Amino acid sequence: MLIPLIQFLLIFSFILLPAIPVAFVVLAGHYFLNRTHGRGVLITGSFILGALVSVLVVWRLVPSEWSLPFWTTLQAAVDAQKYGHPVEHYAEGFVLILLVAGALGGAVGAGVAALSAKPRRNIVHA
Repeated sequence: MLIPLIQFLLIFSFILLPAIPVAFVVLAGHYFLNRTHGRGVLITGSFILGALVSVLVVWRLVPSEWSLPFWTTLQAAVDAQKYGHPVEHYAEGFVLILLVAGALGGAVGAGVAALSAKPRRNIVHA
């Protein structure tokens, strides 16, 4: 039961994390051109903010024994020749945890924004 859930979260994070900034730019452009549908900009912006905050929180929880900075950890996750297999293995684990945390934090942020933002009603004047 746990393995399919983890696989779903990984697929969710690989698809959603790159797609949301694109959706934010498209919705923001549409909003600034037409001045309508600001709720979508709020929800996608909240997703991005929630993802960034959750990644920062999880990165701060990385054990102090891990001495590599963030960008070096990303490089070590894909380069076993330069950093060695044990370092690459742990770096991959950190990167996957950061991806899942970003997707879940973004989903929470977007959910809170969607529940708190009232939908706009179309008012018809007689």
